[in-house]
Amino acid sequence: MKNVQTGTLSPLIQQMVSSITEQDGDAAIANALDWLREECRCERAMLYQYRNGSLLSCITSNVDSYWKDLYCQGRLMIEDPVIRCFRRTMGFLDWEEAFQTYPPSSAYMAAVEDCQLLPAFSYGYSSQNRTNQGVVTICSLNGMTRPLTHNDRYLLTSLVPMLHVAGKGRQLQTRALTPKELEILKWAREGKTAWEIGLIKDVSEATVKHHFKSIYAKLGVTNRAQAVGEALCRGIIQ
Repeated sequence: MKNVQTGTLSPLIQQMVSSITEQDGDAAIANALDWLREECRCERAMLYQYRNGSLLSCITSNVDSYWKDLYCQGRLMIEDPVIRCFRRTMGFLDWEEAFQTYPPSSAYMAAVEDCQLLPAFSYGYSSQNRTNQGVVTICSLNGMTRPLTHNDRYLLTSLVPMLHVAGKGRQLQTRALTPKELEILKWAREGKTAWEIGLIKDVSEATVKHHFKSIYAKLGVTNRAQAVGEALCRGIIQ
């Protein structure tokens, strides 16, 4: 993509957008990261999505699995200077600037060095859409072989909003609750336990808990209180 003008990038963007909308969310993101690595001349790339401090997804391209394992365990995310910077503002961020603002621990830097993630730039994005409000998407280009260019910035600002929707954003928008899940959630709103709901519905407590697990996944939450709050916020239940 050397010396390519922004205007000529539009067909490339359109091709990737078409690919994203036709594929499964995670597969689309993985594909896009591979593509960004090639176009932006970087060795590695990553995309995180999180909400209220909880990691929703972590997809990487050519990154040592050690990093993803640590991240999914929550050990890195809590202290990540990049995420801490994005709590204040979205947009572009040089990792070195993030490290100056929030000096990382020796353990964090050791992981960064072991996985050869520097030099690196990230782009943070969050939409104001009510459905996925609060979901933050961070796309990082790691092991960069040249400075970030105007075309690189254009690619990221064009693609990341699409990847935001392709990941948890799409799941939060399109995965509707079933009638059974809606009824269970309404009983939860009344303060009923899984055991009590099982008695009301004449099903086992295990079945009710299975429905709750599905509800949590669809709403992007981790417990009953969050599920009820999220459903109320979206107008799913009253």
